[in-house]
Formats: sequence, structure tokens, C-alpha cells
Amino acid sequence: MTNDAMTNADRTSPARVRRQAKVGFSAAAGACAIVIAAAFGTSSALAHSFLVDATPSSKEHVAAPPKTIKLRFGGGVEPPYSKITIEAPDGKVLAEGNSAVPDKPRELSANAPELAPGKYIVRYRVLSTDGHIVEGNYEFTVDAK
Repeated sequence: MTNDAMTNADRTSPARVRRQAKVGFSAAAGACAIVIAAAFGTSSALAHSFLVDATPSSKEHVAAPPKTIKLRFGGGVEPPYSKITIEAPDGKVLAEGNSAVPDKPRELSANAPELAPGKYIVRYRVLSTDGHIVEGNYEFTVDAK
């Protein structure tokens, strides 16, 4: 047998075929892992704009009525399509707003009227920059002096 014949026989040997299959499988598994990592790695950029901080905060008791309600979200929001309302416990809307600060795309605020001691409800409905609407509410209390 010539060297060429031995080389061809070696190329088709069962051991070599198994090694090539393992390499091919490893490459395919690696490619899948990269695709999955890329998909999950970008998920934070596509996250909805859930409320992460508020002033006054949920269930907070404040000594003085706030002049402004400030909300900060986990992602960007679209102020023209977003709204904050301040309501009395009976559901009466006392104020609405959606002011934004240009250099803080995750924050919205609403001016509060003079609030008497008592409980108040802050409701929000925001359009996330990813196109999803997020809404929620929380209560805070203005304590009597």
C-alpha cells in the first residue's frame, strides 16, 4: 500500500470519524452557548421600566407635605405618553403630571398640591422606551403636625 492509500484509509478510520464528530459537536454547542448568552445579555436593555425608587416612597410617613412626587424607573420612559396622578383615598384625582428631566430619561415627576394630613395614592402609567406600558400605584401618608 502506498503512503497516499494509507492516508486515505486513516482519514476514514472509525477513531478519526469519532474525533471529528466530537469536534463538530463541541463547535455547535459553543455556537449555541454564544447565541443564548447574547440573547440573555441583551435582555436588560429590553427590560420594562419598572418603578425602582419613589419620593415619597411606598408606605412612607412624611412630616411635611411633598411639593413634588418623583419616580425613578429601571429603564427609560417616554414622558409624552406617561402619567403620574396623586389621588385622595376616595379616588378623587388631586393632581396629574409627567414632567421629565432631559438628562435623566428614567425619571418623572409631578407637582403636588398642598396636601392635608392623611393617606394619598400615587398612580403611574408609563410607556417604556422598549414600547411596553407599565402601571402601578403605592400609598404614602402625610402626618399631622
